[in-house]
Amino acid sequence: MNAPKTLLANFAASRENNFDLIRLIAAMSVLVFHCYPLTGTAVPASPRLIADFFGAVVEQGVPVFFAISGFLIARSWVSNPRVLTYASKRLLRLIPALVVCVGLISFVLGPALTTLELGAYLSNPTPYLYVLRSAVLFTFHGILPGVFTDNPYPDAVNGSLWTLPVEASAYFAIGALGLVGLMTRRWGLASVFAAALLLASPLVSLAAFAPVAAENGAATGTPNLVISLLAVFFAGSLLFVYRRHVILNWWLAAVLAGLWLLTWDSAWAGVIAPLTIPYLVLITAYRTPRALSRLTRPGDVSYGVYIYAFPIQQSIAAIWTGVDPVAMFVVAAPLAYLAGLASWRLIEKPALALKRRLPPATVGLTSRLPE
Repeated sequence: MNAPKTLLANFAASRENNFDLIRLIAAMSVLVFHCYPLTGTAVPASPRLIADFFGAVVEQGVPVFFAISGFLIARSWVSNPRVLTYASKRLLRLIPALVVCVGLISFVLGPALTTLELGAYLSNPTPYLYVLRSAVLFTFHGILPGVFTDNPYPDAVNGSLWTLPVEASAYFAIGALGLVGLMTRRWGLASVFAAALLLASPLVSLAAFAPVAAENGAATGTPNLVISLLAVFFAGSLLFVYRRHVILNWWLAAVLAGLWLLTWDSAWAGVIAPLTIPYLVLITAYRTPRALSRLTRPGDVSYGVYIYAFPIQQSIAAIWTGVDPVAMFVVAAPLAYLAGLASWRLIEKPALALKRRLPPATVGLTSRLPE
């Protein structure tokens, strides 16, 4: 009889996985989802079964990112629990590509599409502040003077970026938990996950703390969505921390997938997603054919696709009046991929190469785990 496919024995330390492909699919699903509001089009409501499945899939791009990050960030901390090294790795992953992206948006895209005179645009402090704010991950409600003001989804320059400070706060939480020793204590991380799960449930209403809708239409997340995403992240981290006990079984995955699809549009979706998506992501990453990784051989373009897709789509909507969601996808998807590839080759990969200059790991992935 074959031994159970546990994460610790078979997968967790392996570099052979399909995470890059899953991230690319997640980034493209976010692009697909945005094709509707950015063209002022309602998501199709029929035929109901297809519409429900479409909605369930395309709306999960961001949770998938958080599930993968939770797993890999926990692995990063456990393999090298040095605060400065850990923080440096996280900053190198997020900030260089982000600063280049918002710089191009502010000083290439903005001047090209603004309704203002070029001199008036460049003398306005907003483009400069937008870059500075984004560099410290203050990415909420980003607008530029005269840019996208007449779009179906007006003013929002890059609505996808609201998730980055949420993800960075999750990185900080893992570092803080690791620093005080709660990552390897039996109920440490599990207690944090349980608290997030409770806050994401209908039993606790966070509606009173919901942000007031921005007049400029810039996208952001509601408190319930933010907490649910953090719960997904911590669930991914838990699967790594308890990896010696986690068995990747397709039958269990099928049950979880069914539960997720049945509840994705219910009040309990914020609870079910953290309980299902991370496991489904891991079994897909580790137990699908390794040959699929050839699809991402050009590079890990997902982060670049994610941060460039929204402004590319807004630009299409600004230039092509009346564009429909399908046409937007056909034009935006290859452009976003090329932007992501350029970001990976020219910015992200060189930045990540700097990690080799950081202090090496002092412990391995066999370090002490909660029983």
